[in-house]
Amino acid sequence: MNSFVQYLDQFNVLSPSHAKIYDEYTQTTDEYRFAIDTKIENFLVSLFEEKPRSVIMTGNAGDGKTRLCRTVYERLTGKSLLEWPITGIVEIPFSRGILRIVKDLSELTDAVINEELQCLQDLIQANHSSKFYYLIAANEGKLTKFLSQNASLNHLSELVKERFLDHHQNDLHLHLANLQDITSSIYAGRIIKEWNREENWDACESCSHMNNCIIRLNHRRMSQESIQEKLIEQYRLLDCLGIHVTMREILIHISYVITGGLTCEQVLYAKYKDVEEQANRAYYDNFYGVYMKENDSGHLGAIRYLRQLDPGQLSISSIDDYLLNGDISGNSYIVEKHQILFDEEIDMLFGYYRKQIEMYRTQNPDKDNVVIFDQMPKFRRKYFFESNEHDGTREKLVPYLHFYRFVDSLTNKQSLATVRKELIQGLNHSFSKKLINRGETQLYIVNENLLIHESYSASQVRLSIDEERSDIDYLPSKLYITVNHDTKLEVKLPVFEYLLRLAGGGLFITLRQEVDILISTFKNDLINRSELDEYILQVFAIDPNKGVYVPYQIDI
Repeated sequence: MNSFVQYLDQFNVLSPSHAKIYDEYTQTTDEYRFAIDTKIENFLVSLFEEKPRSVIMTGNAGDGKTRLCRTVYERLTGKSLLEWPITGIVEIPFSRGILRIVKDLSELTDAVINEELQCLQDLIQANHSSKFYYLIAANEGKLTKFLSQNASLNHLSELVKERFLDHHQNDLHLHLANLQDITSSIYAGRIIKEWNREENWDACESCSHMNNCIIRLNHRRMSQESIQEKLIEQYRLLDCLGIHVTMREILIHISYVITGGLTCEQVLYAKYKDVEEQANRAYYDNFYGVYMKENDSGHLGAIRYLRQLDPGQLSISSIDDYLLNGDISGNSYIVEKHQILFDEEIDMLFGYYRKQIEMYRTQNPDKDNVVIFDQMPKFRRKYFFESNEHDGTREKLVPYLHFYRFVDSLTNKQSLATVRKELIQGLNHSFSKKLINRGETQLYIVNENLLIHESYSASQVRLSIDEERSDIDYLPSKLYITVNHDTKLEVKLPVFEYLLRLAGGGLFITLRQEVDILISTFKNDLINRSELDEYILQVFAIDPNKGVYVPYQIDI
């Protein structure tokens, strides 16, 4: 048996050892002690060692606040923190002074919270002249609510508010690190790589059931760099949608992706029917929780988001035709790729599905049609992760048509410049709800009556991206459209997708619910800042020769 699989079982939400994933229950005697390198961990330690100041960490439950408090304690003192005190507060001397660590502000009584925050405020106002510093882990809602309800903490409240709005407000006296800003795909990638290191799986090579083991097969596939990249890509899609997945949720999810909730014992003692059921726990199905019971999936935060991205639910005719007929295409390259995809491993039921496809084509019995068609979502998922084609076909299984352009624009300045024209066209269509002449390069601020309040040249519409950060692991995941150096629109993937679809002739209804408030607010801000000419009006009216709307000028 593989003891590493037993270790992964503690991340199974139904496992009796599940509590061990919480930092409060961490045991230093465990054979495996999970750790990945994180920027926030190194930043905090360096900050206290070199330029100490007080730090507040905020985030959701599972973002790793308690673990970071433990790490700072152990690296500054050189000692293990075997158990947190009942108070949840420890005070340690270090090379630059004294550090008071509050592992969870939410666990304290209101009286104690007030006392600690008042002390923090006093220290900041005194520029930490006493060389006494704080590291406080807090839930954002609890922290901001408490600060807003206590007038004596107004100064600290303003400092915290500034830092939530803009991390550049952090200074040498107070640093706020919001762990919800961390890019989830970075952690997901590191966890996938760490858990699929070959030394964790050496024991599987001597197992008599290794060819019938879906856990081992999942590891073999997930250790391939090309498949790892595609798994991480799905988390990157969540980043670009503005969805944050906590460290704990990623750990639970990736563990399930590898094991499917199974253990070595279940594989070793599996009977024929059990093996058939275990074959459904392939990593590409586990990733979307396909065979997970609905009441269990509620514990896997990542799955409730990823299910919306399931490539198995998108039917692309060219892909479906390849899956069903690739082996008779007549092209030796395609035939070989098809044979590799429909191999004789356990996830394909040792060649059973391939035989079912052959029967469907030759005999065409109605009862066998159902078997194959029911399995098409599975085949699409397998194709999505294991196809190595680079012709863009696989990418059609992503529900956001412009996702890859969006990601490219975040890193490539030339792509960013190229997409600006289309974004302007999309905004013109969105503002006017009409088909505007595609030759127009200006951005028109127009109301529902097609009255043009203002127009801006392309040079007045600037695109910018987020910058990487020194304190947390963060990849730029959104764009900004700034008009005339003033009014700004935050563009995450849904807005980008909406505007580019409109620019390409798409319908206004697609994605409208997700973006309508943002774009309407942006338009209204621009209208409020505009000034109508007293003697000249500009309006959009249809050009009868072209069938599109163009601007007309009316003298009053």
